[in-house]
Amino acid sequence: MADRRNILKKSLCALAVYSLSTSLALANASTPKKVALVIGNAAYASNEKLKNPVSDATLTVNSLKQLGFATTLATDRTAAQLKSDFQTFSLAAKDADIALLFYAGHGIAVDNINYLIPVDQRLSTLKSLDLKRDGVSLRWIESVLAQSNAQVSVLVIDACRNPLMRGALTQGMVDPATPPHGTLTFYSTAPGTQAGDGSGRNSEFSLAFNRNILKQDLSLMQAIMATQADVSKATGDTQIPWVSSGLVNDVQLSTAKPLAKLSKTDKNTPLAGVQRGSDTKSEPAVLQKYWDENLARLDEAIQYNAMNFDVNGKVTLEKRAKTGDVLALTTLGLVYATPEQVSMKTVHTGYGLESKPVKKGNGVVPYNPALAVKYLSQAAAKHFPVAQTLLAELLIEAPKGVPRDYQRAESLLKEAASTGYGRARLDLLDLNVRRGNYSPEELAKELRNNSSTIKNYMDRWSKPQSPK
Repeated sequence: MADRRNILKKSLCALAVYSLSTSLALANASTPKKVALVIGNAAYASNEKLKNPVSDATLTVNSLKQLGFATTLATDRTAAQLKSDFQTFSLAAKDADIALLFYAGHGIAVDNINYLIPVDQRLSTLKSLDLKRDGVSLRWIESVLAQSNAQVSVLVIDACRNPLMRGALTQGMVDPATPPHGTLTFYSTAPGTQAGDGSGRNSEFSLAFNRNILKQDLSLMQAIMATQADVSKATGDTQIPWVSSGLVNDVQLSTAKPLAKLSKTDKNTPLAGVQRGSDTKSEPAVLQKYWDENLARLDEAIQYNAMNFDVNGKVTLEKRAKTGDVLALTTLGLVYATPEQVSMKTVHTGYGLESKPVKKGNGVVPYNPALAVKYLSQAAAKHFPVAQTLLAELLIEAPKGVPRDYQRAESLLKEAASTGYGRARLDLLDLNVRRGNYSPEELAKELRNNSSTIKNYMDRWSKPQSPK
């Protein structure tokens, strides 16, 4: 009898162990494998330091953990550390349902390849050869992740926070022509533009992205489009996140379940399905704060892009302009509003030395004030102070093809000047003098009231700018 009881106990134990192991196997089979690597690079040298990437990375780690991701946080990584991080992450992502990389820090493009910048590299002294030899490119990262055979790879790149540096490498990142199959890359800003580092603890992009991925009813693409709309609204359409997608199906981040197939528009068009236009304008107080903190940077970015306008830039700007990007619209407007200048050049000919007229312009598109008005009007309708001011100047000067309209110019300049934009205040003073609206005493009073803003603006453009 005792032997039978022992045999029965052993049988029951074996059955229990078998049942438990079977249950665990079934549970593991039904539990999606979701892994994430989150990187925040902020401790760059001297004036290239960033304020918020580590906070952005920490915020993202907390959000992804809530969504069930096995998450690794890495901060202030050197080139060697970054390469090791990605190799390790590829192993951790082996056969995962979703592998997600979030990167906050400096990034740049060289020869149509996007690079992440480790903290031991300096933007101000980097050369193309340095990046090609030692750089951490997104192309290389994509190839490393491809070895993991993850069903879906998501790269979220909150980069391009670098200040403009004359003579430095290409600003911003590029939009890859052919995104890898099964990989979606979500950039914090459009090709060739900068992203804000944020005035608080986080960038506008990171705040919006984390807010939207935690909404359980949103799929990955829906969360992305909501983030695009939120960032665009918060920045007055001056920063529009960009998507490059090789996904076939949309996916639910919380469950990793594939959803309906994506259309071509869903995969590749920024702000697909989001209504754009003047209704995207932020609350006045929010937008005013953004102008206070970023208007000088945006003004300089437009001037820089216009001065460095080329054939490749034209294609990119036109693509961005179709999405309602006010920086692209304003840059194109400035380019078309800049007349060709003719100067004399002495050259050697068969008859000796001769002076010949040489046209100086952007060399890509002809001077076309009417087309400039078209582009600037679209940006001005979105209440962008720089576009409003440039448009007003054309309406005042009335070059060929542009009717003079003092009344509209005054309205535009008043709104632009209310943001504190020095150029608009100067132009508004000039317009009122032209129209005889000021007595000498009133003009002197206006100059005193605006002296600080105007002086700051004039100083910024009259002093020689050295590379940062």
